[in-house]
Amino acid sequence: MDAREVVAATGPNPQARLPFADVDEPAPVVVAYGAGVDSTALIIERHARGERIDMALRAIMPEKPQTLAHIQIFEAWMDAHGIPHATVSYTPTRFKHWPPYQDLLENCLTNGTLPSIAFGRHSCSLGPAL
Repeated sequence: MDAREVVAATGPNPQARLPFADVDEPAPVVVAYGAGVDSTALIIERHARGERIDMALRAIMPEKPQTLAHIQIFEAWMDAHGIPHATVSYTPTRFKHWPPYQDLLENCLTNGTLPSIAFGRHSCSLGPAL
């Protein structure tokens, strides 16, 4: 079934039942756990409200020792509260440049660039205190 057939089958109402979708089953609730204050607070708050979390996923990243200690403590908390969690990793297999890289340093050397923090931007760290 291509996109035109889906629109024809459901009409303009996006809530309409698709012939291949079982809408009686709720969609899984998967939380991206980055080990920062926001994702940690989100998991704690959802649990406190009694809201479902089917899985908390954390990607393997180079972390500071303090963050690794926090992850260990918080994963134990999730275990104690019945929140499933997993740590995932991705190994690149297709590379725009050569040689292949496995971590941020190798990525920067291969691509001839610097991490975004070097340009005054950052997306996954609190940055220096002002």
